[in-house]
This record gives sequence, structure tokens and C-alpha cells, in this order.
Amino acid sequence: MPTRPPTQLARRGFLALAGISLTGALAACAGQGTAASGGTKHIRLSTWNIPTDITSYQSIAEEFVAKHPGTSVAVEVTTGQFHQWFITRLAADLAPDVIRITPQQIGRYAANGSLVDISGSIPADYRKDYSAPFWAIGAREDGIYGVFQHTDNFITYYNREVMEKVGVTPPSTLADAWTWDEFLEVAKEVKQVTGKYAFGYGWSSPDTAYRWLPLIYQNGGSFLGDDGLTPSMDSDEAVEALAFGRKWYAEGLATTGNISKSGGGDVSRNLFLTGQIGMMLNNPESIMQLDSDMRDNWGTAPMIRNVGEASDLGGNALAVTKSSKHPELAAELVAMITSRSKMRQFCHDGNWLPARQSLDAADIGYKANTDTMQRFIDQGTTIPLSMVKAESGQYFSSLNAVFADYLDLCLLGQLSPKEASNQMMEAMRSVTAN
Repeated sequence: MPTRPPTQLARRGFLALAGISLTGALAACAGQGTAASGGTKHIRLSTWNIPTDITSYQSIAEEFVAKHPGTSVAVEVTTGQFHQWFITRLAADLAPDVIRITPQQIGRYAANGSLVDISGSIPADYRKDYSAPFWAIGAREDGIYGVFQHTDNFITYYNREVMEKVGVTPPSTLADAWTWDEFLEVAKEVKQVTGKYAFGYGWSSPDTAYRWLPLIYQNGGSFLGDDGLTPSMDSDEAVEALAFGRKWYAEGLATTGNISKSGGGDVSRNLFLTGQIGMMLNNPESIMQLDSDMRDNWGTAPMIRNVGEASDLGGNALAVTKSSKHPELAAELVAMITSRSKMRQFCHDGNWLPARQSLDAADIGYKANTDTMQRFIDQGTTIPLSMVKAESGQYFSSLNAVFADYLDLCLLGQLSPKEASNQMMEAMRSVTAN
């Protein structure tokens, strides 16, 4: 189940249509934005270039059009680098009506007026079916600027043969998850078996440096203070987390080819598939290939923990942009897509994790690996509200770039954890002061 970071998606444009003629769709997208044409109210929904998801959105679009005579919905693909793509279209007032957006991107656009308040179109009972962290992704004091559709996070993958050789039975419950010290002890044994490294981490591009933030929260630290604005990477807990990460590389347990800004794609998965590591902390994206290339020789355990629990915040929300000429209609489409029944079907077809609390793996009826998918769903309950507020805040896109720079310098040993903390704090303050 791919995480699909926006910077790595949609290398070619693709337009999928539902409920409208080809001529009408091209007119809406090429020259008329979201304006009505010939009495028809045109709505455009943008998504990543994932064939299964496009098909799912098309199906929902067809149902929406059938229930709203005189409307049309075009499902189109986000192209290139997300921020550049979105900003260009906003400037031309040609952004899609409904945008699929990550938690780490939403705060910037909610704060600058690029997204509109859709609270009037979202049923009041939706809030009851969301955890506080997941609802906070789109909710602000002055309204609702997005609704979380699906999520993903990190757990621990392991090679069964390697675990048998080291004589370790991995934990199976959140309560028994390996602590940092326990994990490193196992990792040292795993390294002896592989003859290379012990484990990898699931970054996929420089933009995904934030995937390392759970380690800070696991240690009782935080990226930003309670106000969601003040940098707090100078706490003892945050510095200790950086020191923990530095150990991975200083002791040869992880390869320097697997840091947040190294290479492209999922380096840790490739290392795992080729036997160079025996464990990895990663999201569900790897499952399909593991089933194909390592069937019956891989298993999963909960994400590691320390004084607290935390895991990566992946997934996407749906929001309505200021370019929409029919924002209420677009918001109704968001409400339909994020309804319980449509979320269940979307997660089933795309192998996603649901954002709603009332949906579990049995409800969704995954085609395979039901136990693993439930482990991911359970792990999602450990994502802290404070981390979600930090990642979905207005400055996070810029702060994440700063974090990537200094995290890598620390992991590689070019800066001590304390030096990295100090320099990171200075750079972060310059971002939040603007």
C-alpha cells in the first residue's frame, strides 16, 4: 500500500473523467477553470497518478453526478512537484475544486487562504468517528479546511529466517513493542547474521524527513511547542533522540545510503529484499513486493517505542480550494468521499488504512495480510496529537526542509546531536519568525 509522496508521483499528466463529456471536461480544465459552462456545474478533483485510486474516485464521481443533476466531475492527476504545481494554478485561479493533500502540506494553504472552510457541508456526526489527532489535520479554530480520508504509518518488518537464527521472537502487541535499547540489542545480533547491516528506515525522498519525527515524540520530546509555533528541538529529550539516531550509523547498524536525502525510492525496502538488512521500520507500501519476492519469509511487529509511543503520520486529506466556483458543491463531494461507506470501499480497493475509528481490517475486508493491516490500524492510535498539530501547521513545509538538512548532518556524524540541535533551532526560528 503505497505512501506515494507527492514529489515522486504523476510523472505524466493523466485525465480521468466521470459523468461528463470529453469536450466539456477539456474545456473546464484547459480554459474555463471551474466555471459553469452551458448550465452545467463542473467540479474538478485532483489526485496522484495511482490507477486504482483514479478508478475509485471515478466511481464515486459517477454516483455523485447521478445524485446531482446538472453537475459534472473530472478526476485529474497532480503533476510534478506539488507545491510548484499547486501555487501556479492558484495564481491563475485554475486550481482544482477538490485537492488531495498530505497532512504536511495542508497547514500552509489553510493559513494563506488557498483552502476554504467546508464546515457547513460536513455532517456533524463525522467528528465523532475520528480520533482527535486525525480530525485536527483539517480542523482549525475558524473552520474545517480538510477531512482526512486515509492514513498510513510505520511498524517493524522483520525477516523470519534472520529472527530464527538470532533466536528472537518479535513482539506482537503494542504493549510489548521493543524499546530503543531492546531494538538495538536485537539489531546487533541481526547485523551478525546478515553480514551487512541490521535495519533500514522508510524515508523515500528529502520531503519525507518528517517521518523521523516519531522518534522524538517516543522519547518525550517535541518538534514544536504546545502553541504549534515555537521550535522545541533543543530539549534534552529531542537531543537524546538525535543521539539515538546517530548510533544507528556510528555502530554500522544502518547504511549511510539510507538517510532522508539519499537516493530515490524506498532504499530500506530494497535493502530488505536483497537480504542486506533483517529489519526495517516502514509503511505498508512494501507489502505487495514482499508478498511477491519474500512470500512466507517476512513478518511484522509494532513500531519501536521508548518512554512513549508514536509512529509516522502518512495519508491524505481532501480539501476545497479558493479557485472553486462551486465550493458548496465541491464540499459535498468531499463529504461523500469521506463517508464511512465510501472510505471503506476506497481503502479496500487501494489497500489503504482508514481514517475513521469505526473501520477495522475486518470491516474493510482486505484481500490479503489482514493481520498486518490491522497492526497498522492499531499503530495509528499511537500518533500523538501534538505531533499532528506540528506537522499540519502553517510553517511545516519550510520547517521540514530545515529538519532534513540538520538531521542528516547529525546521522552522518558531521554534527554532534547537540550541535545539530542548536543549528536546527536557529534555522527553525528564522522560519517561524517570518
